[in-house]
Amino acid sequence: MLTSRPLKNHAGILLCGDYMTLKALHQVIHAVNENSPLIKDKEGTLLGFAYDVRKAYERQRQIIDPPEHYPEIGVRYGVEILWPVILVQSRMLRASLAFFDNNKQQQTLTYALEWCLEEAIAEEFKNQAKVLIHHWQRIDPAHPWAEEKLNGRGALFCSWSKAERRKKLPGLIASLDPMYPFFYRHAVENGETDLVSPEDLDAWNEAEWVDPRW
Repeated sequence: MLTSRPLKNHAGILLCGDYMTLKALHQVIHAVNENSPLIKDKEGTLLGFAYDVRKAYERQRQIIDPPEHYPEIGVRYGVEILWPVILVQSRMLRASLAFFDNNKQQQTLTYALEWCLEEAIAEEFKNQAKVLIHHWQRIDPAHPWAEEKLNGRGALFCSWSKAERRKKLPGLIASLDPMYPFFYRHAVENGETDLVSPEDLDAWNEAEWVDPRW
């Protein structure tokens, strides 16, 4: 079973699972990366997700011992992933299932990951959760925009304070829509204040990621 824990400063989640679940998820990610026509860069973002999951079940990330009074839960393993990154990666998995023959295990783990993220968003972002989930579900991996822009968005997200992340993450995820430069000005005219201008976003395209303080 996949679960999550919030990281400090609204940075992201610690994605957790037992050995067999994480190993199966790793296999699913690889299968999608290899077979999905949506994934143009086979050495890109989705493969990075597979790497992180593998490092987790190989005990090279977080090792989570069972509670003292519930040893039957067993040892679990976790990997830290930033919010913008995991939201794009999960959409790449989900959207890809429509484009190649897949099996129930691949569907089950993809939906389990989505459920895990929805629960984490609801817990951490409260009143912002509904709009954040809306923008997350609008990410279209069939268009290269989201993956191409992820580096700059991630760099900007890492630079933000805890309060800025909670307030501005929905707008940052909205900017992963290729139509964002067009509807940004309309949104500002309607009074939205938590969006980043396309020009400011573009300034971060080649920026280095600072310590996210997670």
